[in-house]
Amino acid sequence: MATYIGFAATLCALLYHITVIFVFLWLGVKQMVLYNVFSVTLFAVILLLIILPKKKSLVVLFTIAMIEVIIHQILAECFVGQDTKFHFIIFMAGLLPYFVFDYRLKLSTPMTVISGLLFVTLEVIDFSSLACFPNFLRFMHITPVALTSSKIVFLKTMNISFSIILIVITILLFSYLVAQSESRLTRQNLMLEGEIKRASIIQQAFFKQDVSDATDWNIAYFNRPMAGVSGDFFDFYTTGPSLDGFGIFDVSGHGISSGLVTMLVKNIIHQEFYNDMEIPVWKILTKINDRIVEEKGEVENYLTGIIVRFTPEQAEMVIAGHPTPLIFKAGSGKCDYLKKTTESTGAIGIAGFPAFYDSQFVDFTHGDRLFFFSDGVTDILNEKKESFGKIRLLRAFAESVDLDTQAQMEYIKEKISQFQGTTPQNDDISMICIRRV
Repeated sequence: MATYIGFAATLCALLYHITVIFVFLWLGVKQMVLYNVFSVTLFAVILLLIILPKKKSLVVLFTIAMIEVIIHQILAECFVGQDTKFHFIIFMAGLLPYFVFDYRLKLSTPMTVISGLLFVTLEVIDFSSLACFPNFLRFMHITPVALTSSKIVFLKTMNISFSIILIVITILLFSYLVAQSESRLTRQNLMLEGEIKRASIIQQAFFKQDVSDATDWNIAYFNRPMAGVSGDFFDFYTTGPSLDGFGIFDVSGHGISSGLVTMLVKNIIHQEFYNDMEIPVWKILTKINDRIVEEKGEVENYLTGIIVRFTPEQAEMVIAGHPTPLIFKAGSGKCDYLKKTTESTGAIGIAGFPAFYDSQFVDFTHGDRLFFFSDGVTDILNEKKESFGKIRLLRAFAESVDLDTQAQMEYIKEKISQFQGTTPQNDDISMICIRRV
């Protein structure tokens, strides 16, 4: 954008100086004719330098052009008088740095201020009335030319018109280039959105599981990413119709990077879960942590999660930095957040950070149900910037324990939706409800 505007402004300046050569020939001001020949040569060189591929910045070129414009206009007014309004070109040139310097205000602001002050000074002060002005003209070997009123009007009209035309051209070109950039960005955004949608479909297909054949279990799950690709994921570990366990995890960050990490760590977790079914779950998670740290390398994303292994009467689980699940005990009819009897320390996959995991054993018999969720559920906001929170989630869970797990999931989703209203989702959301039949 800066190159196009700089090129257009320099081309206009070149054409203007060529025109002014003939104007000063007509006026008989030979010194200004020679100076304009120099100016034409200078702007022709600048024009060539602008289009050179190795040029890094327009700042130096524009500074040289600005100095030339200031000297040129002041000399022109000394020869033919201030009423010819040559200083309007200085005012016009002072508006260009913002467009030419790629919004670098520290560079453009001083030039704009200097040109503005010069314009105001030349517009307000009548230098011909100053006692020192004749001495300055003699020192510069300048002989002023007396112009008729018609010539003054012609020069004034030419200079003001050129200034206005150049400003209009700059604004129109700037607007056109901005529109082109926005159009290009819109096309790129549409392409990116399409890629994200395709990535989301691939991820959902990769994670999709059918646990309807799991005997003695009633399972419902839900996942909704914040931005196409989810950083949340869960995995059910089955042997035929038997549900051996499952895991729910939340990768830090959002979007493509966290989505790619989910696909890497899912395989690691699944493999380690079945590598040795005799060791406690905390040892499994320790091995998972070591492998993820090694295999993801310099990728900064880490994850929190819960991994669970079921036995006929219990659930052995490790909670690694993840929200504590809800539990409903059919025998007592009570709903609450699971009371932690052990304390694991550290998330998963952070290199150089000590992590200590410990298994917690939970009595989990017929009719009991567990509800697991990611922090996107409790952190979701409404129009008042209030979070859904653990109390509302517990209430929604307790109000729907008489329903089957799928109906209960729909009930909780509806409560979240009512609370959220039109507020955009601010994190990935995952929920799993498991009931032992």
